[in-house]
Amino acid sequence: MKKSIVFLVVFLVMLSSWGCLIYDPAASFVQQRYTITVAYFNTFYNAQRLFTEAEDAVIAAEIEYRELPNQTKPFVIPTASRSKFTSSIEKNSKILSFYPASKWVDDALLMIGKAYYYNGDDVRSQRKFFELAAQYPGTDLAIEGQLWLGRSLLRQKQYAQGIAQLEALLRSAGSGNGHIAGLAAYELGKYYFEQTETERSLQYYIRALTLVRDGSLNALIRFQIGVCHERLQQFEKAESAYAAVSDHNPGYTLLFHASLYRVTMISTQGRYDEALTAYNDMLDDTKNSDFYGSIHFEIANTLMAKGDVQKAVEKYIFVDTAYARTDVAARSYFTLGKYFETVEMNYDSARTYYNKARSEFPASPITADAASKADIFNKYDLLRKDLFRFDSVLTHTVRQKIIDDSLSALVIDSVIVADSAALQPQTKKATPPGRRSEAKRDSVLRIDSTKIKTAIAKDAAYRTMVDSLQRSIVRTKFEFGGLFFSELQMADSALYWFHDVVRHHPMSDYVPRTLYTVAEIYRSLKPQPQEVRDSIYRQIVALFPQSSYAQESARNLGMTPIAAEKDSALELFERGERLSEEGNAESAGAIFREVHRKFPGSPIAPKALYALGWHYENSAIRNDSALSVYKRLLAEYPASQFAQRVRTKITEHDNEMKRLEQEKQQLLDQQKKELEEKMQPKEEIK
Repeated sequence: MKKSIVFLVVFLVMLSSWGCLIYDPAASFVQQRYTITVAYFNTFYNAQRLFTEAEDAVIAAEIEYRELPNQTKPFVIPTASRSKFTSSIEKNSKILSFYPASKWVDDALLMIGKAYYYNGDDVRSQRKFFELAAQYPGTDLAIEGQLWLGRSLLRQKQYAQGIAQLEALLRSAGSGNGHIAGLAAYELGKYYFEQTETERSLQYYIRALTLVRDGSLNALIRFQIGVCHERLQQFEKAESAYAAVSDHNPGYTLLFHASLYRVTMISTQGRYDEALTAYNDMLDDTKNSDFYGSIHFEIANTLMAKGDVQKAVEKYIFVDTAYARTDVAARSYFTLGKYFETVEMNYDSARTYYNKARSEFPASPITADAASKADIFNKYDLLRKDLFRFDSVLTHTVRQKIIDDSLSALVIDSVIVADSAALQPQTKKATPPGRRSEAKRDSVLRIDSTKIKTAIAKDAAYRTMVDSLQRSIVRTKFEFGGLFFSELQMADSALYWFHDVVRHHPMSDYVPRTLYTVAEIYRSLKPQPQEVRDSIYRQIVALFPQSSYAQESARNLGMTPIAAEKDSALELFERGERLSEEGNAESAGAIFREVHRKFPGSPIAPKALYALGWHYENSAIRNDSALSVYKRLLAEYPASQFAQRVRTKITEHDNEMKRLEQEKQQLLDQQKKELEEKMQPKEEIK
C-alpha cells in the first residue's frame, strides 16, 4: 500500500526538473497529465484512507470481542465502518473503471473484495477475489485474497469449497506464505470446533500456533487449545494450555479468563483446596473487581464438587443477589435449577430457578437452555395440577352420587312404608247417601313420573362426566410419561406412568398406544432384548387387534398385517399420498389433517402430521406453518420416529432465530453506544 506515496514523490521530482517549457502544446500536455495523475492519486488515496480507518476500527472491535472467550453472540461490524467501507468501494471502483492499467488495480480489487466481505455481501466479494487471482496469480495480494475467499465460502455454508481453499493455502506454508497459511489453519480450527470435531480442530489450532505472527491472535489460539483439551476431558493438558496464554502478552480480559479457566481445571482434577485458595487470591486482586461475580460462581461450583452442598447453595444465592441481572447470576440460577432437578428431585424448586434463569439476563448463553428447561417443568407443574383437579372432581362426583343414591333410597323407603300403611285393613266407613265410594289410588302412581325422568337424566350425566374425567386422567398420565421420556430422558419415571395407565385403566384406548411407546423406550432409551419388545408387540396384537398399533406391531413381528377396517387411518393416509404424487399438494394436505383429526390415537397420525409439515416446507413454502406442525408432532407424539426426524429441524430453527435476535440486539447496542458517544459534550480546547 506504500506504492502510492513513492509514485507521487518521483512524479513531483521529475516535474520540478522540467522547468519552463518553450512551447504551449507540450506545456498543455504536461499540465493535463499532471491534473489527471493528481485526480487519480487523490481517488486512490481517499479510498485507501477510508478503508484503513474502517478496517482498523473493525480489528479493534474484534480484538475486544476476542477478549471474552466462548462468545455466543456473533461479531457485528461497527456501523461507522460499514459506511466507510461503502465509500471505499465507490472510490476504488472508479480506479478500476477509469484507470484499468494502473499499478494500483490489485490493491483496489483486494480492498473492494474485503470491504464487501465486511459488509456481508459475499457474492460480490467472491467475484472480486476471483478477479484478483485471475489477473495477478501468485502475488502476495492474490494469496491474501484467497484467504478471504475461503472465509467467505465457509460463511456461505459452501463448506467443501471453503475447506479446499483453506487447505490449499495451508499446504503453501513453506513457500513464504507462513502467516497467511497460519490464518487459514486458524479458520479451519474454528470451523471444526463449531462442528464439534474437537480432535481435528485441535490439530489445526496447534498448526496455526506455529505459523501465525500476531501476538493477540496467538494468545486466543492458545486459549482455544485449552478449550479443546477441556472438551476432550484432557484436564491436565487444558490447565497447561490456559497457563501458557500469558506467554503471548494477551489483553487483560483474556488473561483473566485464562487464569480463571486454569484454576477451574485444577478443581476439575479434584484439587479442591488448591483451587479455592487460588480463587480467593484472585478475589484479593482489585484488578479483578469487574469479574468478582465469575470468581464467586466458580467457588460455588468447587464447593458443590467437593460435596459441601450447603455452602455451595449459599454461595449461589449470594451470586444471584449480589450480581443480579448479570450473566453470572443467570448461570447461578440455572445451576441451582439443575441441582434441584437431578440431585434433590425437587421439581418445584427446579422450575422456580429455571424460570428465574430464563429472565435474569436475556443475553446470557444459558438463556435458551433455561427457557427450554423452564417450559418442561412448567408443563410438569400444569400436568400435576390437572391430575390433582381431575382426581378431586372425580372423587367429589362419585361421593355426591353415593349421597344422592342414598337420599333416593330413603324416599323410596318412605313411599314403601306409606304404601304398606295404606294396604293395612281399616274400618270401613259408611258412604254418605248420594256420594260415590272413592277408589284407592295405586301407590306406584304416587311417584311423580317427572322425577323418574330426572333421575335417568342425572344418571346419564353422571356417567358422561365420570367417563370424561377418567379419560382426562388417563391422558394426563400418558402425557406425564411422554414428558419424562422425550423431554427429561428419564426412562424409569416414564415407565412408571405408562405402567400406571396399563395397570389402572386397562380398557382405555390409550393402552395400545402406551404399550407401543413402552416398546420404543426399550428400543432407544433403555435398551432391552428383542424378545422383550416382541412380547409387548404380541400383547398389543392379541388384546387390541382392531387398533392401528396392532398393525404396526404385526409388521414389527414379521406377521401378516391384520385386516384393517374400511376407511381406516391407513387407507385415508394412502389416499393423501396418491394426491401428493399426482401433484395435488393442497388436497393431500387436507387429507393429512383429516387423518390426524379423525384418528389421533393411530400410529398413522404422527406420519400424517410429518407429511403435512413436509408439504408446507417443500411444496407450499410456508415455513411458519411447517414449524407449527412439526412442533405439534413433537408435543403429541414424542416417541414416534417422525418426532425424532423433526427435532433437529426445530432445534436448528430455534438456534438460528436466537442467533439473528442476538445479532440484531448487538447491532442495536452498537448503534446506541455510538449515539451516546456523539451526544457526549466535546472537551473544550483551551
